[in-house]
Amino acid sequence: MSSSEETLYYHHGRFNVSGGVIPDAITAYRTYGDPKNPCIVFPTCYGGKLDSQDYMVGKGKCLDPAKYFVVTFALFSNGEVCGQSLFPPPYNGPYFPAVSYEDNIRAQYIVLTKHLGIQHVYCVVGFSMGGQQAYHWPVMYPDYIDKYIPICGSARTSPHNKAFLEGPKAALVASKDFDDGHYKSTPQHGIRAFGRAYCAWAYGQTWFREHGYLNNGSYPDLQTFMREEWEGGFLTGWDANDLLTLLHTWRDGDVSKINDGGDLAKCLGKIKAKGLIMPCKTDLYFPPEDGEFEVSCMPNTATLFVIPSVWGHMAGGASNVKDDDLIQSEVTKFLEAAVKTQLYHHGRFPVSGGIIPDGVTAFRTYGDPKNPCIVFPTCYGAKLDSQEYLVGEGKCLDPSKYFIVTFALFSNGESSSPSNTPAPYNGPYFPAVSYVDNIRAQYAVLTKKLGIQHILCVVGFSMGGQQAYHWPVMYPDFVDKYVAICTSARTSPHNIAFLEGPKAALVASKDFDDGHYKSTPQHGIRAFGRVYCAWAYGQTWFREHKYLGAGIYPDLPSFMRERWEGGYLLNWDANDMLTLLHTWQAGDVSKIRDGGDLTKCLKAIKAKGLIMPCKTDLYFAPEDSEYEVSCMPDTARLVIIQSVWGHVAGGSSNPEDVAFVQSEINKFLAE
Repeated sequence: MSSSEETLYYHHGRFNVSGGVIPDAITAYRTYGDPKNPCIVFPTCYGGKLDSQDYMVGKGKCLDPAKYFVVTFALFSNGEVCGQSLFPPPYNGPYFPAVSYEDNIRAQYIVLTKHLGIQHVYCVVGFSMGGQQAYHWPVMYPDYIDKYIPICGSARTSPHNKAFLEGPKAALVASKDFDDGHYKSTPQHGIRAFGRAYCAWAYGQTWFREHGYLNNGSYPDLQTFMREEWEGGFLTGWDANDLLTLLHTWRDGDVSKINDGGDLAKCLGKIKAKGLIMPCKTDLYFPPEDGEFEVSCMPNTATLFVIPSVWGHMAGGASNVKDDDLIQSEVTKFLEAAVKTQLYHHGRFPVSGGIIPDGVTAFRTYGDPKNPCIVFPTCYGAKLDSQEYLVGEGKCLDPSKYFIVTFALFSNGESSSPSNTPAPYNGPYFPAVSYVDNIRAQYAVLTKKLGIQHILCVVGFSMGGQQAYHWPVMYPDFVDKYVAICTSARTSPHNIAFLEGPKAALVASKDFDDGHYKSTPQHGIRAFGRVYCAWAYGQTWFREHKYLGAGIYPDLPSFMRERWEGGYLLNWDANDMLTLLHTWQAGDVSKIRDGGDLTKCLKAIKAKGLIMPCKTDLYFAPEDSEYEVSCMPDTARLVIIQSVWGHVAGGSSNPEDVAFVQSEINKFLAE
């Protein structure tokens, strides 16, 4: 955890931008809070430094480090990262290349994923240019972000906004001391003129009429206010070339140019993330009419809240306490509107390996309980957050159509697990848990807590799919359908053998200490991740170098270190990993009632099944699924995912595979 005073720097190396190249690009940023909490990104605006972001970040504020992991980013050209004022020849001063919002977001994404190990962002919040960045995130990385909040910003810089920006720009460039950007000392005349040309646009006319510039006696008159706030503000904190290059980024902002050829309505209509759009009613250059149009293009995903203030554009940027309090209140409500994890206490709960003194099942619900119920349990390596790739408006598990319940497996760190169970059943003393134990617990939550009398469908990927297979065997009259994705009804001998590899690497490590470790067993977990990695994808995926992540990773070792070592190190406890792996290895629906006769067990299933293996899955092989469907010719259908992504094709890793899986599930649910 870093303090708010500590600015960190990430060196990208040679970095391509819209106007050329930056030989050693640097992104400056700060972090607040625990990386295990939901991540919120809060980038700077025009005129903003990292220090200025603290108005929303802190204890009791809307971006509270006790609740969230907050990352603030400085824009290229803001003087804290790459910019003319800091950069050596030959790209210094007026020779610094033009930089776009896309360049900034790419750089920020790299810091988050490669350096900080953030696999998902809960929300991006931004004011002004920060708000324009907030709009860019769900367009550039649609599956990486859940929410965004543009405050006094827009998805596209309007013609009027561009015309306004030409004023202060012209005042600076035409000044007698700017010297085409080759000034040897601060161009006082130019920067002062820039500030004066800008000032009248920053506030509403009523603000001026009500003498808001006197600031409760801080300034005797308008001229003093302009000199100290606008001339002085830019003179003391900014370089002239930085001001111009950053203004260029602002002027060219347009999310519709990323994927949709300038069609803004089409671009906005495709955004999946939830948005809170917050213009100010008196903003002269990001007017509320722009926000109204943008929200009209996103009626199902975005909400409009107009800030009722005379402070104009500055209402969004901490200039006025009343406006700031209102904005923070709305942001807090929007952030906390997230689906919350609920805990069901079973009391003393018998499991296959003994007893859990107070068994706890973690779950979330989405939608109206009056709608048909769909159960969507977690897989290995998954938390409840990760289930939302299939859950949401417009997705196959749409809360407007269904009542969706997601369940966390025992030992995933959210339900009862070795890591969260007190002595004497903590750590290596936690009992073995079976799929049957998990399904019994989930059934209790559904029937006793939620009052669900029938399930339309159980959907699951990997270990979630094995649970989907268990439901119609354990409760044949309680479920109509099930969808088993990249999974099997019985864990095969080959699958069991594969799992022994990462298990052995962890258990044999020098810091695992038979599960009695006092701190994270780094060596063991890193070895676990490396042994596992090669099994997760198809051979062609590796041959096509997809581990480079379209430029995110420079090589295979970096990918393995960040995604596989980092993924488990940051999110998982070693004993949890082992106990959950045991559940997986012991999976076999035929042991429930048919004495190990898998054919007999599958033939007796009454529910309709959609079985979706991936053709390149190395441990839930499609041949297993073909056999299973052959045992259920009248009730199950086989659809093979044609992907090189191997096992993870059934999860959220590849958008094309996710779209295919969702399409097939939609058709199956509609039958």
